[in-house]
Amino acid sequence: MTSSTLGEIEVEELPNGATVGLVRCPQAPIVSTVVWYRVGTAAEGPEEGGVAHFLEHMMFKGSAAYGPGDVDRITQALGGANNAFTSHDSTAYYFQFAADCWTRALDIEADRMGGLILGSDEVDHERGVVLEEISMYESDPWDALERRVQERVYGTHPYGRPVLGTEASLRAIGSSELRSFHDRHYCPSRATIVVAGDLGVDAAERVRDAFSDLPRGDEWNRPTGRRPTPAADRRITRQHGDVARLLWAVPCPAWHDPDHASLRLTVQALTEGKSSRLHRALVEEEQLCAWVAGELSANLDPGTLSIAAELVPGASPQAVEARLYEIVAAVGTAGFADEEVERARRTFEADWVFGHERIQQRALSVAAALAHGDLAFLFRYRDAVVATDGRQLSLMAAEYLNPARGVVGWSLPEGVRA
Repeated sequence: MTSSTLGEIEVEELPNGATVGLVRCPQAPIVSTVVWYRVGTAAEGPEEGGVAHFLEHMMFKGSAAYGPGDVDRITQALGGANNAFTSHDSTAYYFQFAADCWTRALDIEADRMGGLILGSDEVDHERGVVLEEISMYESDPWDALERRVQERVYGTHPYGRPVLGTEASLRAIGSSELRSFHDRHYCPSRATIVVAGDLGVDAAERVRDAFSDLPRGDEWNRPTGRRPTPAADRRITRQHGDVARLLWAVPCPAWHDPDHASLRLTVQALTEGKSSRLHRALVEEEQLCAWVAGELSANLDPGTLSIAAELVPGASPQAVEARLYEIVAAVGTAGFADEEVERARRTFEADWVFGHERIQQRALSVAAALAHGDLAFLFRYRDAVVATDGRQLSLMAAEYLNPARGVVGWSLPEGVRA
């Protein structure tokens, strides 16, 4: 497949089950390598809270051929970059190197997929790092509010668990728990390997040489389609921080549901850019908020659509919440003007193109599509967003943006009430 935006893309599956994607885009002499595991926080057992993210840290702390700190030292010495992230559905690792040394990333990834050292000193040190992360999130008004809203909107669903785990769960995780999770999930049959950039003619052979000898691992079909079970109490009020913050989250369809693409354009028209409906009303015209933003989760199970706003000093929380519901209700009844729909389409397309100028983002997007569906889904989804018309936007707002379905959270300064 050849994409005018992403480049020439080749896909194959290795005999041990690993999916491999090559994205040829030789505009610059760099290569990004992504290894995307189809496992995250949602795969954790009852006693494993935070183990997926903890293991992400440990993947940089020593394997058979690379001692503690070697991965970062090699990356820096070669002028490259590396990072990783954990979500509820996935854990991904990525490197960026110059085109003449990019295969070093393959060596590192294959070695740590094959096994980690997980020395007790390194485990103890990284546990402390993660505990500090948890403390930082709890001290940040937005992060702490988001966690509590997510817990309330997802209920008993795994998406309601914090990706970092809790202090109690982290203290119960040691080398044996980390190794068990790694052995179960970090194997070729659950991995997608994507390299993107200025690839040589032997790129596919290089990937095969690095990963083909690793054992396949057990097949794992993650259960999907589970729906959130919101708690009965759908209001949260916290006294935290020096400004008033609002976070409203409602259940939304899974990433592959046809409604998801239409909701993506709904969020675009409501919150993205100075001409979006909510920004224009709450920030520009009525000057109730300093900013407003929206986010639509892209999950394998039904997720959330959330709208966040930070109020200007003196603005009434009750007035802002009522005005928010009034605006989205009007969209569900009367829809958007034609020019609003067209503007949302244009800005979405521009964001998509500009977002994929970077080689690393091309690799990540292809990896996500291959890991959780197929390559064509990436383009089907984009086209479905652009094809959404004003009538569909109105229907999406009416069906999903209903205050009775969601959870509203407030983080307020001392003495302020919602």
